[in-house]
Amino acid sequence: MQDAQSLIEVKKAVLHILDLNSGVPVFSDKELDREIFEFLQKHLEKAWKDASAHSSKIGEINPVRVKLEEYQKDADLFVSVSQELAQKLHQDLMLCGEERAVDLVACDFLAAGIRQFGLLVYQNQLGYTHKVGQDGDLVCNEIIQHYAILPNPTQKVNMFAFVDMENWTVKFADKKRVLDGEELFLLPDRLLNCTMPVSPKDTVKKVHTIVNQVAEEYGQNAAQAVSKAKAYLLELSETSEEVCPADIGREVFASHPGMQASYMEQVELASLPKSTPLERDFAVKANRSHKIKTDTGIEITVPSDFFNNPEYIEFISNEDGTISIAIKNVGQIINR
Repeated sequence: MQDAQSLIEVKKAVLHILDLNSGVPVFSDKELDREIFEFLQKHLEKAWKDASAHSSKIGEINPVRVKLEEYQKDADLFVSVSQELAQKLHQDLMLCGEERAVDLVACDFLAAGIRQFGLLVYQNQLGYTHKVGQDGDLVCNEIIQHYAILPNPTQKVNMFAFVDMENWTVKFADKKRVLDGEELFLLPDRLLNCTMPVSPKDTVKKVHTIVNQVAEEYGQNAAQAVSKAKAYLLELSETSEEVCPADIGREVFASHPGMQASYMEQVELASLPKSTPLERDFAVKANRSHKIKTDTGIEITVPSDFFNNPEYIEFISNEDGTISIAIKNVGQIINR
């Protein structure tokens, strides 16, 4: 199902119940009706835009890839392939000591016209609903607890995986669990057998940290340096869908070759990717403003593109070693 504004089109889906309390999973033999596709589409769209998701790639001899290639040749294998994956995930969750029941939705969908095989893992939530009962001849309406409520369409799904069935890249989100004494991510490490690179969100966060460290190392204003990096990312997101960490260093430390070199050294030590996706909504949310806090307890939030403009804010180094901050061209002050 697809509306005029959506990049996601669900083709087919199936639900498997992984009951971790009883240890008895319920695997469906039949696909979900199309009437529920709009519900799934909302979650797929939200997960697809998740900047904290990781990207990777599965190799040619990867067993999941082999199964999906077989499915591409025979559409009737959709349910059986999903059952195999559900069985494996259920076993691993049990071995990790998980007790909350989860539902696994496997789906075949298009994202911007590219075919994807998706896995959405829904943690069941406690909720309340009504129940109509009978007490003799009297109708008795009650409120009861329900232990298997799915997230509503506006809620974020924290565990998912999407496999691109054209170039075999993988986008996924997961949390660490302990299995046989080892801390790992079930989806990439156990189910999909792929690696866990740094996510776009973590890459940008690490870049901000490195910029801050380099500026402090050279005695520069770290707040101004980080805000310059944020302004650059915000502007870049208007014209590009990816960013190179090296370009950020060249932009922020354009007039300081030594600082550029120190920045690149730390980027390499952090094993950051040469480039990472830059999604516009995430860039705006993460970089539109910069907050600083003084040792006197004063906090100031400034739009990133104003931070390095002396017409709006200026940092003044005093002779006694302290710093003064001048906020300029203010027409009105509003209490919050």
